[in-house]
Amino acid sequence: MQEQHEVAIVGAGPTGTMLAIELGRRGVDVRLVERRESRLRHPRAIGIHGRSMEMLRHIGLSDDVRRAGGLPAEQWSSAGYSTRLRDPSLGTVDMLATAERVAQARQISPELIGWCAQDIFETRLRRHLRACPTVSVHYGVRVTDVVQDRDGVTLTGVDEHSGAERTVRARYVVGADGGRSLVREKAGIPSRETRPLGHQINVCFEADLAPFLHGRTHILYWIINADTQGAFLTYDGKRRWAYSWGYDPAVMSAEDFTPEHCTEVIKNAIGERDVDIDIDIDGIFFWRVESALSDRYRAGRLLLAGDAAHRVPPSGGFGMNVGLQDAQNLGWKLHAVLRGLACDGLLGTYEAERRPIAEETIEQTLENARRATEVGWIMEDPGQLAAIEDPGPAGERVRRRIVDAVPGQEPQYWSPGRQFGFVYRDGALVPDGTEPPASTVTEYHPSGFPGARAPHVWLEKAGGERVSTVDLLHTDFSVLAGEEGRPWVDAARRAAASHGVELRAVVIGDCAEYTEPTGTWRTLYGLEPSGAVVVRPDGHVGFRARALSDPATAEKTLEEVFDRLLALRP
Repeated sequence: MQEQHEVAIVGAGPTGTMLAIELGRRGVDVRLVERRESRLRHPRAIGIHGRSMEMLRHIGLSDDVRRAGGLPAEQWSSAGYSTRLRDPSLGTVDMLATAERVAQARQISPELIGWCAQDIFETRLRRHLRACPTVSVHYGVRVTDVVQDRDGVTLTGVDEHSGAERTVRARYVVGADGGRSLVREKAGIPSRETRPLGHQINVCFEADLAPFLHGRTHILYWIINADTQGAFLTYDGKRRWAYSWGYDPAVMSAEDFTPEHCTEVIKNAIGERDVDIDIDIDGIFFWRVESALSDRYRAGRLLLAGDAAHRVPPSGGFGMNVGLQDAQNLGWKLHAVLRGLACDGLLGTYEAERRPIAEETIEQTLENARRATEVGWIMEDPGQLAAIEDPGPAGERVRRRIVDAVPGQEPQYWSPGRQFGFVYRDGALVPDGTEPPASTVTEYHPSGFPGARAPHVWLEKAGGERVSTVDLLHTDFSVLAGEEGRPWVDAARRAAASHGVELRAVVIGDCAEYTEPTGTWRTLYGLEPSGAVVVRPDGHVGFRARALSDPATAEKTLEEVFDRLLALRP
């Protein structure tokens, strides 16, 4: 008998699993299909940006992920550059180097960056997914065909153990199946790739490298010398490591990178080629420094998310995070369409909103990668580094060039403006005729502009409990109103009820349920005391009224707003 589901998701990496959670916690019937049965062999990503940590906070998982990662952000917040691992640092970039920077990060969000190896992170997401009774998972199934018609999509898959063929029927299918996406192929959506900036190899291994760290607690240890230019990445601050370096496929093939050869490269990068170091190699992974962006994110009932829609270079740690935010954006929209609360056109806003963000992020990460050549990574002529370890003037000149270039690498690590300051300019929102303050990569300017992420502000409930606005803004639509904005709240509740959507509405001000002692929240959101914002389930502002001129018009206005936010009218 053919299975019937509302949504089928192909691929149970971070993006696919997070989308299943987003849909599952809204009661959507989901089938998640994944070829892998076990955890990742290569840990891959580790950095979970603050905006993504806010998503995990919403589902009660942020603290668990931090504990599992075992790398507190306040201690592990830097990247260092040296000729070899044993050598002193030539320079350091520290995201949280000062108390002022920590305070700035905490002012932006209730969540700092989280470090958790992707294999462990996926395990935590999968465990959380078990609490979603409307989501079922098939691991060990390879999808072989995807066929859509007017009423739905049929997935065909093969059980990797038994060889038995399975079919799944769903109203919508989301391809979260990586850069070589079968769903994208079957949808007939082209993906445009950039020319590779370089070819890399990651070797994951276990070893005690503490004797060579000299007390340093970097997440990344960049190695710059004439023999090898690469980086050591710690996954647990103890024994789990990866060393990543570039190679020329015209000179060496995959078969040349035996465990013995890789061990020698790692020892050389440490600077102890002749010392007996116990290095236990777990896996070897080849990849290209490149980007790709799909022409479209949707073809009928087929949608793309994560690496299937975009591949982002690793310089900045955005790849997994952009995928997680795809899931957040798409989750509430699929739910609204499936429940008849929104028109199908709402799914069209997914591409309109998310694709420009992916494009901007790709441009930034490519710029980060180009800038990294200034400190010896992917250099056109590695021979320029020949003298870097020379103790004389020639070596000093090369080292000085590296030292001077290190501060310019900061946008690769400290990027709050890119993480929190991106703004949807076209989609499920109602423009208010203003322009948002422009964030840069390293500077975030909070705003209540429609399309922007609703800024974090600490509020106080009666009794003194402290609550972030971030904690009020998820799953359902929300309204935040000034102390004179009660008519907006009342009108919003009626408008939401008439549209069948859930709503949380609060007044913030003296004698209200929530107060804001510093008095800055309305300034951040751009509101007068009688103003209000409507915030979408993904935490982005959908509508802003700076003030209320006529209470009699509030309900009509908000009826039209919800029509726009749910694509019920153009």
